[in-house]
Amino acid sequence: MDRGIPTEEVLAEMRASETPVYYLVGTPRGRLSQLEQDFLTTPWAQVREAVQVKLVEQDGELYILARSGARRDKEQAMRRRRLKKLIKRLHELRQQKLTRDQLLLKLGAARNEAGPAAWRIIDLQLSDKSLPLRRRGIRRSRRRHSAFN
Repeated sequence: MDRGIPTEEVLAEMRASETPVYYLVGTPRGRLSQLEQDFLTTPWAQVREAVQVKLVEQDGELYILARSGARRDKEQAMRRRRLKKLIKRLHELRQQKLTRDQLLLKLGAARNEAGPAAWRIIDLQLSDKSLPLRRRGIRRSRRRHSAFN
């Protein structure tokens, strides 16, 4: 199969064909979340030096969760860089004399650029001079992005 995204209709045809059709399809994170408990109880298997997988079979489908240390480190560095950039931008906004509407527009732009994962970690209080981090948000973000431990 090519790297295109097959529709559920195409997948149903492939499942129903008389000759076996084997395919690998990227699964949306929402669907993987439904399988999270199954993945948590399954041990990791080493398939290459730097790659581990977990296999879960459900409804005649085999779900594969793969992870590599290098990829995890890269994604963690990208998230850390976005968070640092967001904190720097929020400190810059604190120094500016802005109207309420200007501030809200600039906060919206900063939020959009940082992305939802970084924004959830910040506990923004407009009346305070500090930018406390939500420790629970950091833990939840790390757990979520660690590919089910």
